Amino acid sequence: MNSVKRGEKDFEKTLDLLQKRFFHNGGGPDAEEIWNRNKREVSEDKIVSLYATNSVISRAIKRNRKDIVAVHYNKYGAELHYDSAAVRGGEYLIKPDNDQA
Repeated sequence: MNSVKRGEKDFEKTLDLLQKRFFHNGGGPDAEEIWNRNKREVSEDKIVSLYATNSVISRAIKRNRKDIVAVHYNKYGAELHYDSAAVRGGEYLIKPDNDQA
C-alpha cells in the first residue's frame, strides 16, 4: 500500500490522481465504503478515516480536500484520513424520517 501525508512532495498530486481515477467508478457489486470513527483515534490522533473502492473517494476529495491529512492507496481502493473536526458523527449518514414529528 502506498502512503502520503499532507506536506509531503506528492500529496496534492496523489489527491488529483485519486480524484480522477475514481471519478464515475461504480466499483461493481463488491464495492466498499467504510467510515471508521474510533474514539481513541479522534481524541489522540484527531483523525477519522474513509476507505472506499468506488467514486466515493472522488466525491470525498472534491467535497473537502483541505482537511485530508493522509492518504493510503493501492490498485483496489484508497483510505483518506480526515481531520476529525471536519467530519460529522455517523448518525448524519442516515436520512431523517420526515414522518416523525
